[in-house]
Amino acid sequence: MAPMNFPLRWESTGDQWWYASPIDWAAANGHYDLVHELLRIDSNHLFKLTSLRRIRRLEVVWDDEEQFNDVAKFRSQVAQKLLLECESKRGKKSLIRAGYGGWLMYTAASAGDMGFVQVLLERNPLLVFGEGEYGVTDILYAAARSKNCEVFRLLFDFAVSPRFHTGKGGIFEEHIGEIPSVYKWEMTNRALHAAARGGNLKILEELLANCTDILTYRDAHDSTILHAAAGRGQVEVIFCSFYSLLIIAFSL
Repeated sequence: MAPMNFPLRWESTGDQWWYASPIDWAAANGHYDLVHELLRIDSNHLFKLTSLRRIRRLEVVWDDEEQFNDVAKFRSQVAQKLLLECESKRGKKSLIRAGYGGWLMYTAASAGDMGFVQVLLERNPLLVFGEGEYGVTDILYAAARSKNCEVFRLLFDFAVSPRFHTGKGGIFEEHIGEIPSVYKWEMTNRALHAAARGGNLKILEELLANCTDILTYRDAHDSTILHAAAGRGQVEVIFCSFYSLLIIAFSL
């Protein structure tokens, strides 16, 4: 069970102070009824619960404490219950149609919840690309963090080979025709940086299986995979990346 002392405290991020709100605590401990009641009292709590910036700050707390290992799982359970309840009530908007699909997918991927991820992909396969402040790199990063390689592979497959709505009975089908190599390379590049930041060495090795120069993969800021790993303190990833570079150097 998630710890009952989940931090309700002020945290410093440079010159800005913030705190873990009651709805953060409730979701992190899997208290769906409390989350539901807080949303009933003030719907603005939903913005706090689904904010990517707030989640990233809280992830720093979760990563530093082993006692918070179940937080992602409980948040995923709460998100799934919210989705089902919103869809079961007549006249209520679906969270996906309301623009929270990116948050739902990020939350499911963070927990490595294959069942929930599959449910969301069945509703809309394009949710793999995120929505709102969430992008495809964020979704892949969440999957990498979970260390569930099957979830990462599934999401990466949907990103590399997009599925589209056919308009026939809600059926989705895979992209027809040749997918541009530039697009495939870009998705692989994003996946590599996500895996490096998330510390998922197994996925990183799979993606780099046929790579001869890992330094060719750079993000929009010209940062390499090593930069991505270093920024998150992923020492094992950095070590293995350096080892790969040494092998390539001595083989020339």
